[in-house]
Amino acid sequence: MFFIMFIFAALRGSGDADYYNYLWFVKDIGLDFSKVLNFSYPVEFSFRLFSYLINYFGISRQWVIVLMNAVSIIPVAYISIKKSRNPFLSALIFLPVFMQFDMQTARTASAIGLGLISIDALSEKKFFKSFIFFLLAFSFHRAAIILLAFLFLMLFRIGNLFKIISLGAAFIVSIFSARVFSLLASLMSAVGLSRMATKINTYTFTGKFAGAMAIYDPRIIFALALFVTSIMYFNKKSFEKFSIEEASLKAMWFYLIVLLVFRSSIAIAFRFSTFISI
Repeated sequence: MFFIMFIFAALRGSGDADYYNYLWFVKDIGLDFSKVLNFSYPVEFSFRLFSYLINYFGISRQWVIVLMNAVSIIPVAYISIKKSRNPFLSALIFLPVFMQFDMQTARTASAIGLGLISIDALSEKKFFKSFIFFLLAFSFHRAAIILLAFLFLMLFRIGNLFKIISLGAAFIVSIFSARVFSLLASLMSAVGLSRMATKINTYTFTGKFAGAMAIYDPRIIFALALFVTSIMYFNKKSFEKFSIEEASLKAMWFYLIVLLVFRSSIAIAFRFSTFISI
């Protein structure tokens, strides 16, 4: 089923969202290697490098879509086959993520796939591998920065009481989430990160994707149900400290925290949370 997803996404000839933007960026980068090294360019390093290589070898610009979907889907398929008791069910659960990201914003999808490898590597105490794959994920999309917090939390045993208290704090923060985003945008603008400030304002206040997530949003309710179920049946000693099962328990908790803290921007909350919920 993962192979069918890959073929469907990689060989599509049209699409909304970023599809045509990606093809335009490949054309714009061309054989100008200075654009690959230009970190103020609108897309991240790995995309720029892929674009340069595609132009260097003179192959179709469609290959940037093929490569990004491969980078996204192959890691998910690998982890599902390696760790899941039912890989087909894992593929079905992955399908909404595939439709939302692989079919619309492949750079984020690539970062999510690489981020999953980073999480799996850390669950096996492969610290260097985890760090490398985090950097690769970040090189596809800056939203992967949220993984840094989750990877750090994976290093510690976290009890259910702490999770409940932290969720209470996250709920309080969520009430003032819009103000936090406004202050963050102002801070970034003041320190010279005006492009990041513009993105925050666009996704939160002014752009067509701007909008807040209601506290009763189905995604928040679903995340809350997952969390409540997890603390009903498991505690911090239910699984080994470094294991994919313990990482999954932490993900149910941190997923809800991310949705709450960033809920004033649906686009940011949904994108950040998918790095964890994957």
